[in-house]
Amino acid sequence: MSKEAGMKTIRELFKKLPVSGEVLDAMRRFNLSPNVDGKARSVKDLAIKLGFDVRLCSMPKGRAGRLVPDPFAENGYCIEISEKQSRQSQRWTVLHEMGHFFLHVNRSDPFAFDKYLDRSSEAFYENLVEEREANQFAAVLLFGDGALHGASGIYGQNIEKLARHFGVSEKVVEIAMKQFGIA
Repeated sequence: MSKEAGMKTIRELFKKLPVSGEVLDAMRRFNLSPNVDGKARSVKDLAIKLGFDVRLCSMPKGRAGRLVPDPFAENGYCIEISEKQSRQSQRWTVLHEMGHFFLHVNRSDPFAFDKYLDRSSEAFYENLVEEREANQFAAVLLFGDGALHGASGIYGQNIEKLARHFGVSEKVVEIAMKQFGIA
């Protein structure tokens, strides 16, 4: 999430989204309770509620996921996730690909160009701004509006426990703590 973009709250995120109140309500509920009964809330359930199909797939090395047109999905898109990733990385990738859908895809064209997320060190992104924005979407949805601050009030700066609380990698939490002014 880039600091110059300034999007750190759900309200700022929602201003960028041309979607219904029902979609915004589902995102807000997810943000308000990222952890239920001691477990990170399912990002797959959120994606399905928002109309996506979500599939684990075999992908080339370095590719984490992609957003592809799917005429059978409620919203016309499927999020494909590499089965080779850790569960924590898969969760982040689902949120990232949802960011591409809501911020970058012309949803009126179900045959729009596929968006790929490639995390390899040799990765060449066609549009780095879009990649940062998709990560920012994921970070705000997961950590924004006090979610990370609240969890750090419980766990302090114990990165391992915070990562478990949100169901993401420790590296993602370390980055988020800097971005949201906790570290």
